[in-house]
Parts: sequence; C-alpha cells; structure tokens
Amino acid sequence: MRSPSARGTIAAIITVVLGAGAIATGADAGGSGHPHKPDKTVDIQVLGLNDFHGALEPIPSTSSGGRIGATPAGGAEYLATHVDALRATNPKNTIFVSAGDLIGATPLVSALFHDEPTIEAFNEMGLDYNGVGNHEFDEGVDELLRMQRGGCHPVDGCQDGDRFRGADFDFLAANVTYRSNGKPIFPPYKIHTFTGGVKAAIIGMTLEQTPEIVTPAGISTVDFLDEAETVNRLVPYLQRKGIETFIVLLHQGGSVSDPLNESTINSCSNPTGALPPIVEQMDDAIDVVVTGHTNWAVNCVIDGKIVTGAAVNGRLITDIDLTVSKRTDDVV
Repeated sequence: MRSPSARGTIAAIITVVLGAGAIATGADAGGSGHPHKPDKTVDIQVLGLNDFHGALEPIPSTSSGGRIGATPAGGAEYLATHVDALRATNPKNTIFVSAGDLIGATPLVSALFHDEPTIEAFNEMGLDYNGVGNHEFDEGVDELLRMQRGGCHPVDGCQDGDRFRGADFDFLAANVTYRSNGKPIFPPYKIHTFTGGVKAAIIGMTLEQTPEIVTPAGISTVDFLDEAETVNRLVPYLQRKGIETFIVLLHQGGSVSDPLNESTINSCSNPTGALPPIVEQMDDAIDVVVTGHTNWAVNCVIDGKIVTGAAVNGRLITDIDLTVSKRTDDVV
C-alpha cells in the first residue's frame, strides 16, 4: 500500500514536496538527495505543474503579481531553477509533467507569437509530458497540433525568422477523439521506462467540459469523452502489457477550504468540486493524479490515490516520490 507523507518548503518559488511509499521522504530544492534503496526497488520522482498559462516573465511583472501569500513565486526563471534543483536529487529517474493549460489565456509576451515562446521555454526546461487542457484548444485543433509538430503559423508565418520546431515533449489526450474515426488526436498515454527497468504509464486526460468554454468552430471535428470511463478502459489494456504504475495528468480540479498561503500549500482540507468524484470512479490501480484547471493547491490522498495540484503560473511545483518494486512494477 502507498503510505504518503507530505511537507512544503519555500524558496524563490514555493515547492510542494510529497513523499509516497513507506520509505520515501521527498526532497526540497536544497535537499541532499534520495537515500539508498535496496536493488529490489527503484525510487522515481515526478515533478508536476499545471496551468502555467504562458507566465514567462520574471515576477512581479505586468502580467502576474506572482505571490503565494507574501512570497514572490512564479514565472519561467524561478520554475526552471527549482525544476533543475529537484531533478538533481534523482537525476536518472525524474520525469517532469504538466496537467494542461501550458498555453492559452497567456500574456502578450507569449500570445503575440502564438505561444511558441512558452513551448520553447518548456523544451529548455526538459518537460516530458503535457496532458492537454481546455485552453490548449483556444485556437482550435489544427493550431494545437502545430504546437506539437512545429511549423510556421498559417497566417503570421515564422515571426522571428526561424521555423518553429514544436514541442520536444509529448502532448497526451486520451479522451479527445476525432468524430470521423474515433481515434485520439494525440497519444492517450506513454509508457516511461526508468533506469532500473521499472515502467509507468503516463495518461493524459482533458477536461470533458471543454466544448462549453472554447470557441465551437475550432473543435467541431472532435469529441471530449468522460475522464474516468476513458482511464478505466485503458487500465486493463495496459496491465496486459505488464504496466502496474499509473500516473494520470488530468485537467480538472476542485477546491479546498484553506486560503492559499505559505502554510497551506500542502492542504487537503475538505476537497470538493468536480475532481474528487472523478478520482473515486477511477480504477484502484491508478497511483497518482496530477490535476489542474481550478488553480487549486492540493496535496491529498483521495480514494487511495495521490492527488496534487500546483496553483497557477508556475508558482508551485509538486515533487511526488514513489518507490516501485522491480518484481511487480507496482508502487510499494
């Protein structure tokens, strides 16, 4: 069984640190690293964020007040610094993931160039996977596909003179399918193999209610399916492939009763809203759900699943430490 513990630390950016597993303690940006483990298990680290919304500028800026309580937090520079520091605590077995809305609803510095600068910034930071959010669809399916594949904008061209190469990381969207053939517009999942041989499925899940909040013309060719039902169809299929560790990047959230400040970044106080029922409906094999959309800061165990949320604009980052058995490929 998972036996998570949690604590938070503050640096130039707030860092939420969650340890999962009886002997995983987590490490903050100034930590000394992970303790030695027997060869029968592998420590993996998942760094998660959500709802960055192109907040590239140093904080405070014209586009972001950038605070958690009284602490300056947010922007690409602080985020990159702490991602690097946290990754250094487990350099061989760390993945960096997003639960959506990297782009869309962005300040001018990103929006003027059709959010290419934000994609390029996360290429530099070494993001591995992005579960697509509703705001990624603000400019329609074709423009979102360009964010992954690269190429010049169909109207404005390559504004800086160089061809946009697209994201080096994977966009994932298991529950967004073409109406014409039922196939997902992006891969529904990726299987990540860590040093030591253990594997985890990273599943991307978009807000089912996206059609209610984006321009219909841009998404007229696709359907948005129920999140829990989609995950639950994938789990037995992936288990037949030998996968037992499951990390879901879900662009949906909720709220907690605590006001957000330095002392509540690990809050699990009365989580409510759309997210908890979805998590409860998910297969018990799911280990971690990295969430977004409502900009909540949360560090919970809901229905036996680790659930995190990292506020907005890169102001928080979650550090999820898991110990995985080499024999079973499952979290211990």
